Amino acid sequence: SFMFRLYDDSKNYAEKYLDCIGNTWPNLFAAHAFQAFHMGLISFWLARKSREQRWYERGKRSKLALKKWAESSQWTFENKWYLLEAEELYCNNNFDRAKLYYEKAISSAKDHKVRREMEVN
Repeated sequence: SFMFRLYDDSKNYAEKYLDCIGNTWPNLFAAHAFQAFHMGLISFWLARKSREQRWYERGKRSKLALKKWAESSQWTFENKWYLLEAEELYCNNNFDRAKLYYEKAISSAKDHKVRREMEVN
């Protein structure tokens, strides 16, 4: 629903996911890092659309979780962390710095040969 910009569906599914994750065992696996990435993208987008602070805070939490993954594996997660940083800056209307981080995300994806993210960016 996020990819098709379906606001209500994205919000509904994001809330369901966040209700489930809490402190459950999936948080221990790398799949959680990818969920944190996608929840960060969705949360910052919802924050921009709704102006609700809770979505902004959720985006920040996702970004911080992903930063920990990026510190342990730059190759896999650095470009994703840069993208969430750019999204947060964009939410804060800091467009010049957001552009810098969007460019860093693209560069990191190229450096680490992450084909999917190079195509998305």
